[in-house]
Amino acid sequence: MLSITGYVFINNTASGRKFGSRVNHMTILIEKQDSKYVVFVNMSRDEKRLMYLLKDLKGVVNHDKKVMLKFQHPEHEVIVMTDDIDTAKKFKEDLISLAKNLNLHIEELFPHGILIQFGNIVGCRTLQNMDVSTLRIIALENCNLPNLPEGLGNLTISCLSLNGSKLYIPTSGSNTVWNWMTKRKISTSLNMLEINSMGLERLPSEIVYLKKIRILSVSNNKIKYIPHFICLLRELKSLYVDGNMMKFLPESLWCIMFRKINISNNNFDDYVPVEREHSNYLYQAPTLLDLSSLTLLNNEVRYIKDDIPFTLWTCSDLIGRCRLCRKLMLLDRNHELFFYAMPRTEKMIEMKAIFWQYFECRPSCIRF
Repeated sequence: MLSITGYVFINNTASGRKFGSRVNHMTILIEKQDSKYVVFVNMSRDEKRLMYLLKDLKGVVNHDKKVMLKFQHPEHEVIVMTDDIDTAKKFKEDLISLAKNLNLHIEELFPHGILIQFGNIVGCRTLQNMDVSTLRIIALENCNLPNLPEGLGNLTISCLSLNGSKLYIPTSGSNTVWNWMTKRKISTSLNMLEINSMGLERLPSEIVYLKKIRILSVSNNKIKYIPHFICLLRELKSLYVDGNMMKFLPESLWCIMFRKINISNNNFDDYVPVEREHSNYLYQAPTLLDLSSLTLLNNEVRYIKDDIPFTLWTCSDLIGRCRLCRKLMLLDRNHELFFYAMPRTEKMIEMKAIFWQYFECRPSCIRF
């Protein structure tokens, strides 16, 4: 049984009628009745109790202290305004969890009202009635973004720019910043992603789900290392990594023939790789943590970071493939090698040769 209490408002999208109460707190209750899950809403003493079948719930959205439930039969939007942010967030998360357990498909909708808070569209009243499903380009630039709603991933946008925005990225605990990348709609629609000048120290591992990315720009950040999993973006054709702190790039990028690439203003000139003798190193069996990380990436398991232990979060940055046998492996300096070459590209800004990192699980290419 789930419940949430607050000011409740009903929007009948079919008739246009809106009603609710700011006088008394009402309760929305979800419970099982006659083998069906039912959503009950007690509006007031003067109005009858409203009932909806949970299977008719099309989508849910949570923003700040508000939660909206969108039903398709009848076409109602049920909005509850709670007293605090945590209550609203927990109700939405519990509802999504219940729906998954019942094999019900409930979309986490994008809160169109959130757009009103951003930069150059402040005061734009027309957004209240805008159908965000028609959006194809979103630019949230030079904004203070405490988070990005997961519902962003349910939009079929082709271009997203977050340039210059400040985004709170926790170093431990719950991290939902990049969960929107794991949604299926955006993973098949997003062609261009710009996350320049955001102070990023690493690429989010969730970016591997954006299978249609053709242009990726991460200029003017603090990135020291591009993970080898970047090769999973098989349609990537233009890459801008200028103005970062990188000393080398993964060999998986050298194998791509780019249309355009910009690698200027990094630390490539300051790096001299250490020569290693592979025959002196012994093979070490992987830990269960290593195997878990390799399995997730090898099977392209679609997950959000809240679904896996914190210890697995950083492992995806440390996974590559052996150059000889192509098996996935945890990157180990004992197996690290470099070669010096130019990027493969039709057009590059500030052309230069750099070091490319690759790995060989010598001496015997043991498979596990």
